[in-house]
Amino acid sequence: MVMEDNESCGSKANDSPVQSRQQRKKLDVYNEVLRRLRDSDIEEANRPGFDDELWTHFNRLPTRYALDVNVERAEDVLKHKRLLHLAHDPANRPAMEVRLVQKLARVA
Repeated sequence: MVMEDNESCGSKANDSPVQSRQQRKKLDVYNEVLRRLRDSDIEEANRPGFDDELWTHFNRLPTRYALDVNVERAEDVLKHKRLLHLAHDPANRPAMEVRLVQKLARVA
């Protein structure tokens, strides 16, 4: 597991059990998203260093982000990562992406 920049070897002992569980869950979600992205043959996911970039993305956001991620839509994590990267430059704000959603009629 990668440690955060503000952690030291001894600081993990002071974490509460809830924080430890949440960090484990965050790591589990990260690993599952990474696996799904690589399995889907997304070129970006197979680039050297991508795993570190993805972990940095997960780590810079609150733990609830990882807890709310739908791992079945791992590509959405990539979209979010790209949008945050675009929004970093004020000239690109607001950064947005639109996707077509098809609503199927319900048969009664």
